[in-house]
Amino acid sequence: MSDNNIKVESRAEVIESQKTREQAKDADAIKKKKQQAAEDAEKAREEAEAEKREQEEAARKAKEEEEKLAAQKEAQSEQIAALAAGATAAALKNTGKIRWSDFLKGALIGLLCGMLITYFILDRMYQNMMNAQTDTPVETEEPSGPSSVEFEEAVLEAASEHSELIVMEQPLSIPTTITKSGLGNLAIFSKVKDVTYYGTGVYTVDLSKIDAKHIRTDLFNRTVSILIPHAVLQYVNPDLSRTEFQDTEKGWLAFGDIKLSAEESNELEKSVMSAMEERLNRDDLLIQADEFAVLKTWEIFQPIIASVSPEYTVEMEFSE
Repeated sequence: MSDNNIKVESRAEVIESQKTREQAKDADAIKKKKQQAAEDAEKAREEAEAEKREQEEAARKAKEEEEKLAAQKEAQSEQIAALAAGATAAALKNTGKIRWSDFLKGALIGLLCGMLITYFILDRMYQNMMNAQTDTPVETEEPSGPSSVEFEEAVLEAASEHSELIVMEQPLSIPTTITKSGLGNLAIFSKVKDVTYYGTGVYTVDLSKIDAKHIRTDLFNRTVSILIPHAVLQYVNPDLSRTEFQDTEKGWLAFGDIKLSAEESNELEKSVMSAMEERLNRDDLLIQADEFAVLKTWEIFQPIIASVSPEYTVEMEFSE
């Protein structure tokens, strides 16, 4: 600080509060929601598969019935043709004497009957072939259902509403020791005062940066992966109303309280803020903030994905 006789030592410590307990409780609740969502999606997939099998079975039975009716019609046609040929032969036999003209007439009738039978048989074969082509499902590389574009549009619309999503708040205490040295830096002339400051670090995720390239849809496994940025310390919010001042410890020949100039007060504030930011940016808290980010964003996007298709679940990943 500006005065060599003034020394400030600040350190920030993580503390538990009602807020941290609520965050932990919320995290447990979201984890249970994730498990339930996975079970619901699996159930929806099983129901969809069962419905598909029922439709295929119904189509198969309908085809069999159609083929059965066609076979019956074909048999009836053959019977009619046979009866016609038999009637012709009987008529010729009843004449008692087969004449050349009658022979030709019978041959012609037999030929026509044969052609008629052949026509019915070929027509039925053609119809069966066409039905087989129509009923054969066309294999595609992707299963039926919503397209990737539908999921992308739904995700991007929801993401645009959360430019700075708060994912974690971490309260801190900042014990600070202010020492004012006296004459000759002798302890008997020195004054020491302990002050405890409080503040909260707020971590956020900027979802407005998500675009189509951050969304991956797996149509086979029925999952949508969304890439999000890591959580960052957005700001630090000091709570000056909670500041705790301890009595000043004085040397034998030190009198009065410690008084700071405006410049020294400003330096003290900087020291406290620096200690808070240093603690809040350590890996342990950033990792914890990322864990909350995954849960919080999942809670936003899973209902959106399920509204497009109940068979799908969402997976949150980090873009970097």
